[in-house]
Amino acid sequence: MQYVIRLLIAFVAGAGIGASLLHWSTGDDRYSWVWMAALPITIIGLVLVNVARSFASMAPPDPEAVQAARAAGRLAGAKVLDVRRTGTVINDVPQYDVELLVDPRDLGPYRTVVRELIDAAQMPARLPGTVLAVVRVGEDAPDVAIVDEPAPPVRIHATPDAPLWERDPDKPVPGRRRPILPVGRKGRGVRFLVYLLIAAVGVAVPTWQQRDDVLLGVRSGGVGHGDASYLSGPGRVAEAVQRFADTAGTTTVTEVLAYDDQVWVTAPVAPGRAAYDTWWAVASNATRERPATIQPDPSEEFDLSAVDWSALPGLYEQAVEASGIPADEISSGHIAAGWIGSDEDRAVTVRVYLSGPYGSYTLEADAQGTPIGAF
Repeated sequence: MQYVIRLLIAFVAGAGIGASLLHWSTGDDRYSWVWMAALPITIIGLVLVNVARSFASMAPPDPEAVQAARAAGRLAGAKVLDVRRTGTVINDVPQYDVELLVDPRDLGPYRTVVRELIDAAQMPARLPGTVLAVVRVGEDAPDVAIVDEPAPPVRIHATPDAPLWERDPDKPVPGRRRPILPVGRKGRGVRFLVYLLIAAVGVAVPTWQQRDDVLLGVRSGGVGHGDASYLSGPGRVAEAVQRFADTAGTTTVTEVLAYDDQVWVTAPVAPGRAAYDTWWAVASNATRERPATIQPDPSEEFDLSAVDWSALPGLYEQAVEASGIPADEISSGHIAAGWIGSDEDRAVTVRVYLSGPYGSYTLEADAQGTPIGAF
């Protein structure tokens, strides 16, 4: 069970990494809850692994295998040498490692450790020096099952010469279920590769459909930078506007505001209705956020096709160059598209706003991106 939980942890951790990568590279807020949920789920999973490991270490062999070993004559006496608490408590019962000196008839004496839950009432039967009856489950394995019957005598009393026989986790033992993954040192490399593969699948689940956007964001250093910016990235603002149109089912708007990492659109709640909502959009997603804080006048509506969105990145670069503000000093910037001007001569206009610690700059252009003024 613990290895199944480990595989699930690897998948969840991978999905969390993939979602955080997607959120960082695209700005798509839909995936923020995935990586935020993945962390506590992973922590809970690690706790469950420890619990499962404790239960697995105490799991008794299959009763049929014990009976078969008993019938084969592998009943032996075992003297309790030491009882050590592991620090684990399950249902208020402490867990102990019981070290036994096993004296089989067909082998030399050896020491082994059995892990048990022992309450106060059972402790007298596990005190050092007590002789117990055990059945050696496998012919060539140290595993024993403590049975409730008279114990054969233990013929050896000096323990220094009795070796500690540790169980080989990669060796099958009758009556014990083998884990789904190789265990022990020999299986460490295989386990690592399997966990890595499962984690890679987890990463791919949220990111595969958005892989182009993810790769663009990774190359650019995250959303809002370089070619992943909705101000300067070629085609980025056009993609966000198109995503809005596809999601909202309309191309009628009153204003479009583009920032480095996102685009905001004000659009009618429904066709023909003089009520307006604010939409948030990126290349991969668009959502209706809230009613517009300032409700526009219906006369401010225009169609998205009126603006050449592909011209906006070049217009932004012109504004940065003409502003005289060093690029590393620009503290904020955005592009606004909408109706500007008096009733007689107003038209859909694009403005680039830049500000820095020592001043600001605005470049105004027509809907096709041709500059018409600056201030």
